[in-house]
Parts: sequence; C-alpha cells; structure tokens
Amino acid sequence: MGVTTQQLLQPHMGVRLPADVRRSLIAMGTACNQSAVYLQAVSAQGMQIEAILEAQRAADCAGTPAPQAFTDLQRLTDQHFEQAIVVLARAATVYAVYATQVAQAVVADEMPPPPGSSVILPSDVIAAWGHYLPEVRFSSDGDDRVASEQNETVAHARRTLSELITDRMQGDPASAYDDIATVTVSDVGGVNRLVEFADALHVYAGVLVWALGVFSGVHPEHAGTAGGR
Repeated sequence: MGVTTQQLLQPHMGVRLPADVRRSLIAMGTACNQSAVYLQAVSAQGMQIEAILEAQRAADCAGTPAPQAFTDLQRLTDQHFEQAIVVLARAATVYAVYATQVAQAVVADEMPPPPGSSVILPSDVIAAWGHYLPEVRFSSDGDDRVASEQNETVAHARRTLSELITDRMQGDPASAYDDIATVTVSDVGGVNRLVEFADALHVYAGVLVWALGVFSGVHPEHAGTAGGR
C-alpha cells in the first residue's frame, strides 16, 4: 500500500489560533509529509532491488556473486522500510493527538493548548485510541453543508483508523512502532508492522487539522473556498 501526503494548515485558515499553535501544527504536518515521502522512496527502492533479483533468477545467475549482494541489499532495504514505518507512525501519533487536543478546544470555544511535554507513543494510541483520539464534531458556523461535510470526512478517517486497530492489530506487539532501534535485519518478517496504520494516523490528523482550520477562522477573502480540500 502507498502512503499519501496531507495538506497543511493554510495561511488563510485558522486565523483565530495562537501563533505558536499554528506553527506547531504546521511543523508536525510537515514532519509527517516528509516521513511519508521518505517511506514511499524506500518502498520504491525495495521494488527496484526485487526486480533485479527476479531478472537474475530468470537468467539463472544463482551461482554468481552478484545475486548474494542484491539479496543482502534486499534484506537491508526491508529493514529500512520497517524503520521508515516507525518514523511515520511516531510523527503521525504526535500530530494526531495534538490536533485532537486543539480541535477539542476549538469546539469548546476555549484557548487551544500548546504542545505538551509528555511523549505519546504509537503503542499508547493502539492501546487506548478512544482516549487519545476522542470523537470531535464541529458546530455549524452558518453553513450546515460545510459542517456536515467536514464532520463526515473527519469521522470517516477516524473510523478507518479505529477499524484498523480493532480488526487487524490486536495480538501484535504495539511497541513495534515506538522505536526504530527495535528494527533489526533478523526482526524483519517476524513482526507485522502495518504501513496502513502509520498512513491512517497521518490521514486522520491531516483531515482533522483542515477541519479545525475551517472552524477557527478563515480570512474573508477565502471564506467561500475553505470548506473543500
């Protein structure tokens, strides 16, 4: 499965958010996008090496030194891919949890909090996703259609994430997403790390930030276009 980048909080959106909150959300979103691009690049590298190995097998080059080198490179690329999943999962966890905290404050018409000092890990979200990522629904700001569309987009992304955690990740070691140092060559293939989990976290954070940007003040010149993505 491929991963995607997400739109960042735009300059004309979220104008009522404090400057430090805006900077934090943009920095977190940028980190996730860069991690997603990197993960996709590592995946492409793995496909390239697999194509080379397949060509060598077809040419019956098993007795030559080159296939062993490419086999070693494949193992290293697989390890690198698993590590890249962890990087995106960690970055997306921070982004999704903080975006949720800010969105809850926007809904309650309260001052959004600055980023917390405590570190929330992917395993925390897997173990208690409903606690760290509670449902958020924005109230209509004079346009029921926009509110309905944004709320449904956020709810759909949240359902996708919750179903993934509930249906496909139970029984697997949640800590496998917490630290790249735990990924070794011998570990690859033995631990079921899902790239879909990291991507779903990132998608949820991205659509939530877009929605909270819409409902925390849009510059009048862009008021008619902020509802879409």
